[in-house]
Amino acid sequence: MTHIMFSDYRNPAAEQAYEIAWDFLVRTGAICDEFEACVFLAQRITRMVEEGQTNRIRMANRAISEYQRHVGERDDFIRSGGRRAGRQ
Repeated sequence: MTHIMFSDYRNPAAEQAYEIAWDFLVRTGAICDEFEACVFLAQRITRMVEEGQTNRIRMANRAISEYQRHVGERDDFIRSGGRRAGRQ
């Protein structure tokens, strides 16, 4: 698996949060598409930096949680044959 790097010059904790989240998701086998995961984590962590977050553990945990929710919703959508919840 190729490791994709992320850095945010505004907050050094962002890079650490990305690394923590990436390592956790790799170890748990949650990453199927590396590029998608990289973009997702980078976008979420960048948004947290813009919101003023500075705690790397909090950012990593939130990014992990949001990624897991995203993958779960995507998988549910695929299993349902492309129908959104509540629609027939």
